[in-house]
Amino acid sequence: MQIKSKIRPNSARMWDYIMGGAHNFAVDRAAVKLARKLYPHYEESMRAQRRFLQRAATYMVKERKLDKFLDFGSGLPTRGNLHEVVQKINPEAKVIYSDKDPIAVAFGQRIIGNAPNVRYIYCDVEKLHDLFDSPAVAELFGDDRKIGIGFVGVFLYVPDKPLARFFDTMYQWVDKESSIAVTCAGLRVSEIEGVKEASKKMKLRFYARSAQKTVDLIGPWKLTDPGLAPGFYWGVPDDSPEINEEISKLSYSFVAYK
Repeated sequence: MQIKSKIRPNSARMWDYIMGGAHNFAVDRAAVKLARKLYPHYEESMRAQRRFLQRAATYMVKERKLDKFLDFGSGLPTRGNLHEVVQKINPEAKVIYSDKDPIAVAFGQRIIGNAPNVRYIYCDVEKLHDLFDSPAVAELFGDDRKIGIGFVGVFLYVPDKPLARFFDTMYQWVDKESSIAVTCAGLRVSEIEGVKEASKKMKLRFYARSAQKTVDLIGPWKLTDPGLAPGFYWGVPDDSPEINEEISKLSYSFVAYK
């Protein structure tokens, strides 16, 4: 796959930079520095999303008995990522990572190497045929469509119509008991001073949405308790010291199922 010369900031590589990795570029480092300036809780927000996916994946393996996983907007598989979490519980679990950024895909494939039952493919959530036609899906999933889905840090960047189409298409494609873990931004994100200007500068358009709009967009998917959790704290006790009130005011997380 050809990599274009005009490189834009990418959330996966920004996270890699935060974690001290080497798979990032100057534009990513500049974007992180700007994000820190505009929103002091930026790094904790990123870490909270990672912990949410870990909790949700653990729930899917233990409670919903899922052993096949598909992750969108995966970025770079690093310590504590999806395949490590689920394979620690079930060594036979299969994981397909995906991303629409060809650089992230190239780095991701290099990082996972020959890890058993793990693949990394190119997929744009607005063009799901990339996924459905992938040899990796046939190889790892066969005809089984009882799947756990990761959709963390993606909801924010997809417009309403293609986002609703994504949830509807995935609902039709998967089998009953499949589950999806999602994080999203609330309306107050757009109120942070300088965020809109920064997003234009970095050419990273985002979509902040109300709780009701979020529920409407996921269509037929059913929410698990407690519904939309404030912040990225689905599955975290209300009195946990992990909860950051500022993050809770700006975002939601949830797990839904078919």
